Amino acid sequence: MFEARNIFLSAGTKDLLQNASFRIGDRDRVSLVGLNGTGKSTLLRLISQAASGRTALSQGEFTCSSGTTIGYLPQEISFENELETTAFHYVMQANKTLNELAEKIERLQEDLAAPGHDHESSQYHRLIERFSEASHDFERLGGYTMEGQAEKVLTGLGFTKTGFEKKVKEFSGGWQMRLLIARLLLQNPTLLLLDEPTNHLDIDSLRWLENYLLNYEHSCMIVSHDRFFLDKVTTRTLEINFRTIIEYKGNYSYYEKEKAERFELMMARYENDLKKMAHLKDFVDRFRAKATKAKQAQSRLRQMQKLEEELQAPEEDNASISFSFPKARPSGKEVLRLQNISKSWQLPDGTKKQVLQAIDAEIMRGDRIAIVGSNGAGKTTFCRIIAGDLDYEGTMTTGHNVSLNYFAQHQTEHLDPLKTILEEMMNAAPDSESQRKVRDILGCFLFSGECVEKKTGVLSGGEKSRVALAKILLQASNLLIMDEPTNHLDMRSKEMLIDALENYDGTLLLVSHDRYFLDSLVNKVIEIKDGSLQLYLGTYAEYLEKADKADKAAEEERRKKAAQQIQRPVKSKKNTHKKDSTPPGNNSRKTERIEKEITRLEQQKKDLEAIMGAPAFYEESGEKTAATLKKYDGISNELDKLYKEWEKALS
Repeated sequence: MFEARNIFLSAGTKDLLQNASFRIGDRDRVSLVGLNGTGKSTLLRLISQAASGRTALSQGEFTCSSGTTIGYLPQEISFENELETTAFHYVMQANKTLNELAEKIERLQEDLAAPGHDHESSQYHRLIERFSEASHDFERLGGYTMEGQAEKVLTGLGFTKTGFEKKVKEFSGGWQMRLLIARLLLQNPTLLLLDEPTNHLDIDSLRWLENYLLNYEHSCMIVSHDRFFLDKVTTRTLEINFRTIIEYKGNYSYYEKEKAERFELMMARYENDLKKMAHLKDFVDRFRAKATKAKQAQSRLRQMQKLEEELQAPEEDNASISFSFPKARPSGKEVLRLQNISKSWQLPDGTKKQVLQAIDAEIMRGDRIAIVGSNGAGKTTFCRIIAGDLDYEGTMTTGHNVSLNYFAQHQTEHLDPLKTILEEMMNAAPDSESQRKVRDILGCFLFSGECVEKKTGVLSGGEKSRVALAKILLQASNLLIMDEPTNHLDMRSKEMLIDALENYDGTLLLVSHDRYFLDSLVNKVIEIKDGSLQLYLGTYAEYLEKADKADKAAEEERRKKAAQQIQRPVKSKKNTHKKDSTPPGNNSRKTERIEKEITRLEQQKKDLEAIMGAPAFYEESGEKTAATLKKYDGISNELDKLYKEWEKALS
């Protein structure tokens, strides 16, 4: 479907790719990985232009098969010409052909309704034919179902019905990014390019997007620092490494394991060649002066020289820098006690939104807690109350000797725009030992060389966030609260942060949508939902399992209630609508037909759930797993429609 042949790519004076080639086939799920600055986003942007033929490569070529369409989600977006458009209308503009047909149908309707037509004229009949053709094309291309699809996608990405009618300009940058994702999904391109799609999604919308992509009928190529997301969605990995592209036929975890094994094999070969060279050199040194061995010595010398020319040590790009948090005096056993805590916000229309309602919580020394919930549930509000950034109702008691450190995105506002990154860090370091660590810590967060001399005022939002996070690591504390610390970190930086937090001996509260990050660190989960707080003991993965079971139990309960209603005898009703021409008995026959279909589909759904519940299910091929999930999703959707039909037939 898409192929890159012998491409060369550079950014300014820096060479990114040299003679690189790769291919993306139909229904491929490809992740593009590599260190920051290796050219992942640049490559994705250039691929996005390939279908139109606008891509300018100095050497090499991109080729697309006939009918290829490309949808592209960049990291930075602009809505300059569509800020006044409502969210729903913006998403509905996804399909250009359907939009043009809708406008054409509207114009033809106006023409047909205009007075003065001769209804017997050939011109009028031609107008009717054009209207009929346009309506038929609109229906064939899914125009009449697109509204339902748009609602489904927007809801899956976290939008409410009231949000559908809000203007684009009223949303934050993160929610605008979700709008673009929704529009791209509705465009249904044959190649979907996603550059960091998970950055602005909460857990619920992230899981929805995963399932959507698992069932996506075309190909996608993804750049992401969310390894859990890549493991779930992708089946091939392309790595940009030392200006070339290397393919791994598996997801991110497979790539990591396979890369390590390949490196070990190359090192073994390199070490073996070194030994071979040493033996050859020893032979030459011993026998080159002996007449009887001179010829053999010369032969060995030529072998040694050739081997030396070809010998090259394997390059390693994963050399790690480790760091640790400064030690603080330990806190008392009870770190925090929250009693009857409530918080509400005043909305622009004068109403109040209750975010937290009479919550109680105990946080003990050594707790490592994930704070989870949907966007707007109150996670950041909860953290800011604990950090002392917000007023509240209720009582919060701080334990003995608690020293708190808090990282949040808004802390970038406290950076001095006139100071360099290095100056900002050195000023934050409390002692000479911390100052010696500054450059190593900056290196962990992607600042090295001359980059540390940049003024903070010229940094991007992501760069400022990394500086603010790096400053936190210089300060001793025994209670650490971190709100989305991994948003602008690459895989290596995340691993370094995880290593440091694993060795942190204080109490830890984390807000993050990165499931791998949370699962590596926490032993408790606090879920905030509808103003209330629920505590779960165990890892984040165990919390997800419990939450999934609860969701399935609630869904099963709904099904049971519906099934019980089906079995109840239906009371006959007199036909009070004189214009209703449905023959007597037709409704009961229709109800019986729907009930039989519901029974059949529920059994199919139950059979599929048994298959999906087996441990070996997710070890099967990606295509087979995706096909089963798609079938399950289709049956579930059909059942929802049938229940609505059944309820309507009973009324």
